[in-house]
Amino acid sequence: MTFILESTSSFNTQPNQSLEINTYKYEKSGFRIIFIDVPGPLCTTTIVVPTLSPNDKGLPHTLEHLIFCGSKNYPYRGYLDSLANRCLSTGTNAYTMEDNTGYTLVTAGAEGTINILPIFLDHVIQPTLRPYQFLTEIYHIDGTAKQKGVVYCEMASRENTEPDLLDLHLRMNLFQNKSTYSYECGGKTKDIKNLTNDEIIEYHKKFYDPSNISVIICGLIDKNKVLQSLEEVPELLCSHKDSSVVDIPAIEYPPFPVVENNLITETVHFPVSDDDVGSISYAWRGPALENLKDIIGLDVIFRYLYETSASPLCQRFIERKVPLASDVDFELKGTVDSSLLLIFSGVPYITEANKDQGEEAESENNDDDNNILDEMSISKDANDANTAEEYEIIDNLEDLFKPGVFFEKLMEIFKNFAENGFPNENMIKKTIDRHRIKIYEGLEEDPHEILTTYVIQDLLRYNFAVHSELHDAKHENATKPIIGTRNQIFNILNELESYPQEFWKNLIKKYITDAVTIEVLMVPDPDLANEQASKEIQDQEDRIKELGPEKLKRLDEELEKAIKDNEINIPQKVLDNMPPIPDVTKIPLFRGEATIKSILDEKEVKKQQITLNNNDLPSPVQLIKQYDLSRPFSFIQYVKTDTFFSQVKIYLNTVHIPEELRDYFVLFQEMLFCTPVEIPKELTKDNKPKLMSYQSVVENTSELCTSNEASLGIGNEIFHVSYLSETFVISASSERNKYNELCEWMMMILMFSKFNEERIISTAKNLLSQLTETKREGSEMLSAISTKIIAECNNDNSNTSLLNDLAISVFNQETFLQKIITFIKEGKTNEIIQNLEEIQKCILKSIEMIAKEADESKLSSIIYKKKEIVPGFVQLAMPYDYDHDPIQEFLACWDKCYKIYQNQLNSYSMEITSNVEINKKINYNNLYKITSTFPFPRKPFNINSIDEAHRSVMVPIAGLCTSFLIQYVESEVLSPMPNEDIYAVTILAELLTRTEGPLYTSIRGNGYAYDGSLCLYLWSGQLAFSLYDSSEPQKATMEFYQIIEEMNTEEGWAKICSDFHIDTAKASVVYKNVSSKSTASGVIYSYLRGALRVNIF
Repeated sequence: MTFILESTSSFNTQPNQSLEINTYKYEKSGFRIIFIDVPGPLCTTTIVVPTLSPNDKGLPHTLEHLIFCGSKNYPYRGYLDSLANRCLSTGTNAYTMEDNTGYTLVTAGAEGTINILPIFLDHVIQPTLRPYQFLTEIYHIDGTAKQKGVVYCEMASRENTEPDLLDLHLRMNLFQNKSTYSYECGGKTKDIKNLTNDEIIEYHKKFYDPSNISVIICGLIDKNKVLQSLEEVPELLCSHKDSSVVDIPAIEYPPFPVVENNLITETVHFPVSDDDVGSISYAWRGPALENLKDIIGLDVIFRYLYETSASPLCQRFIERKVPLASDVDFELKGTVDSSLLLIFSGVPYITEANKDQGEEAESENNDDDNNILDEMSISKDANDANTAEEYEIIDNLEDLFKPGVFFEKLMEIFKNFAENGFPNENMIKKTIDRHRIKIYEGLEEDPHEILTTYVIQDLLRYNFAVHSELHDAKHENATKPIIGTRNQIFNILNELESYPQEFWKNLIKKYITDAVTIEVLMVPDPDLANEQASKEIQDQEDRIKELGPEKLKRLDEELEKAIKDNEINIPQKVLDNMPPIPDVTKIPLFRGEATIKSILDEKEVKKQQITLNNNDLPSPVQLIKQYDLSRPFSFIQYVKTDTFFSQVKIYLNTVHIPEELRDYFVLFQEMLFCTPVEIPKELTKDNKPKLMSYQSVVENTSELCTSNEASLGIGNEIFHVSYLSETFVISASSERNKYNELCEWMMMILMFSKFNEERIISTAKNLLSQLTETKREGSEMLSAISTKIIAECNNDNSNTSLLNDLAISVFNQETFLQKIITFIKEGKTNEIIQNLEEIQKCILKSIEMIAKEADESKLSSIIYKKKEIVPGFVQLAMPYDYDHDPIQEFLACWDKCYKIYQNQLNSYSMEITSNVEINKKINYNNLYKITSTFPFPRKPFNINSIDEAHRSVMVPIAGLCTSFLIQYVESEVLSPMPNEDIYAVTILAELLTRTEGPLYTSIRGNGYAYDGSLCLYLWSGQLAFSLYDSSEPQKATMEFYQIIEEMNTEEGWAKICSDFHIDTAKASVVYKNVSSKSTASGVIYSYLRGALRVNIF
């Protein structure tokens, strides 16, 4: 054997689970393959090439794209991804970073990985790199003088966006324009157009020698088979390095210049359609990658400083009546010596045009004798008159984007920590516990990516570090890397629990307060957006004049030749020799089992039973007597799987909520978990009611919950929901031993939350800032516009889903949130609070109360008109070894809290909800049906509901450099079930969309868009064609139509939908199905999704 075992280590992904990491080295070169034994059905491969950027031409990125165009032994474009699809994958992929390029593959099961790895490596190590490939994939000028190329168009769509400009300018300043980290590894368009194919060939020679390459495989795979498959192609693994090629240098960090206040600041304007908000960000150089103690310590400190709305940074800048930002995010980036990034987004930008906003903010700041009460106490007792109070600091919003102003405010927080440390020893332990459990959560949700990233950091240290405390730096003559250093994370966390405050204070001093700080002020600039759009048009006109008709004609002819040269044209003989699709029955599936319990028949009655079948509908009196309708939900799904956590999700129907209250959903969902809670005396230890401040609520939630959310529907993005938007969902997870505590806390949040002006105004203003940023995103606006059209054109007032979709959309919420702020200024806060409380009461109404109210308001009640009630439902998920009955524990907790809640309502008023008398006589002649939530009732898309005027809509958005498009047709394949069309349409969409498939080659391959796809939306009954980042949306769309037309011919069908292509698409669909259930959360969600879609009774 020519591979030798170089090292072995392990990693604990859960308290009682350890994974083995084995590193093998090829004896004749430095090529390494690293195996991480991650359990589950997926096998992920990352081919890691340490690469550097010497300039802004994007050499690593352009080469990454060309790798997939063919190789020495497999020169046919499309062969690699066709093989990958047939190996139970969706194709190969890649990424480019400032210090490494990675080529990735994920397969269901290990057999496909073994089949494809040698061929994938052949593409990476021996690519063809032909001139015509460069022309289509990287850069060209077409016959109309437009600048094109897949890479060029990709970077043109990104390089002027706020996130990309911010990232680049932080790095340029942090590394002083003298390091690979200072350059745009993707390439700047002005430099890409000067790049040549020869430069890329030379770059490949320098960095892509096998001695510089490592492969990381995560999954359950036969190591010997993998090694044997590679040993059969020794020419791939032996070093090809030319003696003339200069060795790869180490990454050295240039010194900072001496600057005032240790601050280097830069103001960057970015093109956008509005000038309402910008962002302000900071960066520092951090510890070396091997200095895990300092890295983990800084992670813990920043988790305390920024993670929750009760944390110091959020309290100072976000959770205020006059917010200075809408969000703050922190990243400890794994550069060779790490870097620390702190980003404040949604920072209000005050100009002459919007100066009134700043003046109004100042006026608010000066209310109440220039002081605004800011509750900073850890907890607030309703009967404690001595609760500590601090005052909100007055800030001039006009100064925020002046260099150093925001920085001074930020430094106050850091200097306070450097002087005092954590508030107490208990907070240190709590924050470390939180950090530990979040790492466990990440390892459960995405072990492949996290563990691969950990290993890559070890490889980068080995390849690029000038010095390593572990003595494993290549540039210090080390011969091998130490792999698996991150296995010390949990030991270090345990050790840090006993460290004194001085350790933590010194970390902040060393890396923050005593260090050079980089500040980048991102200023929104609508004029720049218009200038750039005009410049692009003018530049094209200038090129037309400069090149002239003859040269443009030659360029077009050359492009046609290049496109033809790059067409996918794999000989049938080659296709026939591909390995067979792996046996899917051998894939080690993730364990899981689910049961569903109906809780309608729990009330003890005589043996009279009523079946809710067909049209035999019981009356309200029958329902009340025969069934237990005392709760808002009727079914509980219980899932057992291999998880470390317990999970609770409560889905409450909103069909009975008055339309005028639906606008409050966004405000309501964002305030839950971060608004005061009034705990009733029955739930306190001293039998006295207690008012918890919102800071205490947030801190308790953070301590108890691994994750938590309150939202409308599934896949909530604040102003948009993927589906099931007729339900309001409150969900949370925790460690298994905290399950009962978790249930009780969720009930308290849901039933006893209290709303006040302070939280409403802060939440509303921050939501407006987030809304402004949402309006700048092409993909977000595409969803919003589609939803608006479908919802507004639908005249079915009983379609709760569409009513909710419209209520939470950016178009409605912008006006509504502004109205909320105005109401508060006009002293109408009580009206807002009453409406929020009314939503709270509505979603908590029992099925019995919903039935009674429907009967009371016959004319206006949708429920009465439809003669049916759709209850809510609950999903519980637990580890396999949980030895109690979680359903009974949940119901006991719910019933206890719900009884207290109802008693409170009755004590405040003789009405359970306003305007409804509970004792009023019910007309028992009316019949109602309690609809099963499994499957959940749904209304598929109906194209006839959209009038002609709205079937084609175009919306210009300033600041966007590319277009986004979506087209819908009806595709109802869920009903009736079973419906064979579901498989046919799913395979059709995959066949057309797969990597190197028809849409990929005709749209992306021609540079018309970065992505074009066909997607089946099962729940809404839609088949959608979409374009993402399109430079030529008209041409891209016509390519799609041409493919559809071609499929209508016998010859076209044989070409596009041959048995080979259909089998390949089927294999990709199998992969997607397995992948969706490859983690505990995936298994849990798949059981819910299946129950919602299919009648299981």
